[in-house]
This record gives sequence, C-alpha cells and structure tokens, in this order.
Amino acid sequence: MINRAVTLPLLFTVCAAVAFPQSTRFRSGVFLHHSTGGCIWGPNGSATSVPKEITAYNQQRGFTGQDAVSLTESGWPTNPWNNEWERWHRIFENGDTVNADIRPILSSQRIIVIKSCYPSSAMTGYGSAADTLTPTRKSMYNYKWHWRHFLKAMKERTQNFFVIWTNAPLVAASTNDQAAQLSHQFCLWAKDTLANGLDAGFGSFPANAYVFDFFHKLAGPDGKLPATYTNSSSDSHPNGAATLLVAPQFVREVFDAAL
Repeated sequence: MINRAVTLPLLFTVCAAVAFPQSTRFRSGVFLHHSTGGCIWGPNGSATSVPKEITAYNQQRGFTGQDAVSLTESGWPTNPWNNEWERWHRIFENGDTVNADIRPILSSQRIIVIKSCYPSSAMTGYGSAADTLTPTRKSMYNYKWHWRHFLKAMKERTQNFFVIWTNAPLVAASTNDQAAQLSHQFCLWAKDTLANGLDAGFGSFPANAYVFDFFHKLAGPDGKLPATYTNSSSDSHPNGAATLLVAPQFVREVFDAAL
C-alpha cells in the first residue's frame, strides 16, 4: 500500500524542482545600456558604483567562488545609437538582426538587463490601436504594446532572467507637464500593474523577468528629474547623487530577484 503522507510531499518537491530551476543558474549577466545607464554604473563622481555594490552584495551574503554574483556592462544596441522601446520590440522578435542581433548575447549570458534612455520619457499622448501602424510614436498605447511583445519573447526564453528598467525622467527644460505625467503613468503601470500580473492585455507576469522602476527612484512628484540628480538644468543625465542612490538598489533588486 502506498503511503500518501510520504508520496504527496515527495511529489510536490519533485514538481517544484522542475518548475523552479536552481538559483545558481542566474548569478551572472550583462547590463545593456547607453549613457544614462553608464552614469548609474558609475562611479560618476560618487563614492560608489555598480561593481562596488556587487562586491558588497557578495561580501554581505558570504557569496564566493561559483556562488558569487557578477555583472558586466556594454553600450548596446549600437548602429544606430538607439535603445527606445520600439527597437527592443524588434530586437526580441529578431527584426533587427543586422545591427542588433541579441541571440548571441542570450546564449552567452544568463541575466540580461535592458533599458531605454531619457528620450523615452518624451511621450506624446495616450494613443490608440492605430498607433501601432507607426511603431515609433511615443504613445502610452504603443509603449504597452512594445512591452507586451518583448515580454512574451522573454517568457519563452527560460534559459535567461530578464530585468527591464522603466523610463529615465527628463529635466523640466526638456519636457512638459503632459509628457512627464504620461511617463509617470506608464512606469506605474509597468511596475504596479503589469509586473503584478494585473494587466488584462498580458496576464501573468513571467517568472524569469523583473521590472526595475528606475523612473520613480529619481523623478519628482511632477514626473521630472529634479536638479538634485542632474548636473545642469538642461542635462537629463543623472549625476553622482543619483548614482549613489540608485546603484545599491539596482544591485540588490536585480540579484534578489534573479536568485
């Protein structure tokens, strides 16, 4: 006679092992960024940097050898120097393989961190389904459409763990109230709705993906980048104070999620 009290827990353990791969799979990877991401990578004039925070993360947890986490960085995609959401949509559907073929990166890296730079915050309106005929239009409708598409591709690529940054905020001189609030609302949707599996257009969020809400770590209540976090009123690149604030959160959130 089979002892169900023993069999059922054993069956659950086996199923869990199959459904949830060992965390050692996702301990290293690459951060694909442009200039804004490079500022946060640091040190950017600050007392810290992403590499320093990774060292601290490993030390605090006693991670050494194969258990240690690591991350490299690369200015990508290039040719042209454009990392807008519309392009990531094409990249993950292998529609940009001449200048930005991500397949070799997916094969050689476990953790893939992607982002768009501050031009993505120059949003134009809520839009409608007709916007998809002009994919580069920076509307709320198109942004959600782009994210749902590349997340679908990510979900199917279980060999990798993906981290997606939300928009980078713009300084007041480079934006307006409407665009800033649209960017705020989009990033709120990405983190609070989509990532929580509450988006009716997508459904359950992939277990192998994480949304890093960069926008709301720096943006003020008006949805704009405050003077405290930039070098000048006309430059939307984050300064050393922003690096000091975001780099530790970035490392902690990425690896806590990946592990």
